[in-house]
Amino acid sequence: MSKDAQVQRLGVAGAVCLLGFALYATLSVMMWRGFISPSWDLGIFTQLADQYAHFRAPVVNIKGDGYNLLGDHFHPILILLGPIFRIFPSGLTLLIIQSALFALSAWPLTRLALERFGMTGGSLLGASYILSWGFINAVWSQFHEIAFAVPLIAFGLVWWMRDKRIHAAVAIGLLVFVKEDLGLMVLMFGLAVLLKDRKDWQWATGFATWGILWFVLTVKVILPALNPMGQYDYTDNVSVAETLTQSVDTKFAVVCVLVLAAGVIGIKSPFMLMMLPTLAWRFVGNVEYYWGFDFHYSAVLIPIAVASMIDAAPRRFFKLAPAVALVTACAMFAQSQINLLWKYDRYASPSAQSAIEVASEYDTVATDIYLLAYTVPHTNTYWFGTIGDVQPDAVLFNTTKTDYSPESWAQSKYGGVWNIVFDDGTYKVAARQE
Repeated sequence: MSKDAQVQRLGVAGAVCLLGFALYATLSVMMWRGFISPSWDLGIFTQLADQYAHFRAPVVNIKGDGYNLLGDHFHPILILLGPIFRIFPSGLTLLIIQSALFALSAWPLTRLALERFGMTGGSLLGASYILSWGFINAVWSQFHEIAFAVPLIAFGLVWWMRDKRIHAAVAIGLLVFVKEDLGLMVLMFGLAVLLKDRKDWQWATGFATWGILWFVLTVKVILPALNPMGQYDYTDNVSVAETLTQSVDTKFAVVCVLVLAAGVIGIKSPFMLMMLPTLAWRFVGNVEYYWGFDFHYSAVLIPIAVASMIDAAPRRFFKLAPAVALVTACAMFAQSQINLLWKYDRYASPSAQSAIEVASEYDTVATDIYLLAYTVPHTNTYWFGTIGDVQPDAVLFNTTKTDYSPESWAQSKYGGVWNIVFDDGTYKVAARQE
């Protein structure tokens, strides 16, 4: 390889990463400024990051008073959020970190694709990757711990294909500290290693043992020990008999799109086996959001699909397979939330910041899911649905998205007199009369 060609490939890979980051960060900032919150998750992880930033246990009152979030899912890797959040204490910080992690994952895959597929094929693959519905919908669903898994999977698979065994082992091995179910993905990586080359049986055994050990340890020991109810909360979310045959068309569509994301030829790669645990718990889960294209559930599968394409594609498919993946990514825009880029005006809410500033003058605040992440850095924040017997000093609601006004809700729950201290017709803040 000539030096000029190498520099050109590095430039293309870098451009893909920068474009991906620009896209994801733009969507994230627009959501943040538009006060768009699809769920309470960003508030939860913002409160967790705030705890780590101040060297405290990850007690997240939004989930429930005194709730240790390490009893919900096993994600000790999120302690890395602490130092950055200490410098930039905002929920937006988490969104930017996630954007950077998703974009970073494009680097190893695009570089390897450029080397194997050439400039055209590699560029097509890089474009298909950053435009994937899996990432765009994950950005829409806002921050989740799987943001750390995506680059670990991408780098780990590429390092394995480059025969950098130790590097790959570290990256893949760290997945068990991102989320408990990813131990099963590590197990399947071990099986893939064995199927690719039986001479690597020792590596395969090591990966499989490491993955299954941590899965059992977290689900049976660590999570129940830290959970307020002494259990693993998500066991009841799995119901094979009831849900496996529900929405079969949607589940089949997800599988088909993942195969297309792998350029079809990717199904020949043993790496595709790594998708099975995630697809299994999603398809037998009794939560409808698990089954389809929405939210963040497919983000960890995208680097597997693309790595499988690189691994399996013969020379005659060096341009066709990435082209198929790119066409699929573009066709899936209708199933993604990328339309926020041109429909932002409908979400604009300029008065929300004033309401947040008023609420932030109080120590303990109860609010709705749409404003949790904004009040966390300034107050002891609770979601009004899980606050229990804790009595807040103030209540902040977006009255167009909740069924209550803050003063009536507070009076019915706690009694006493609550006065409106901010009201712009949409956002209201009520405080207890002293």
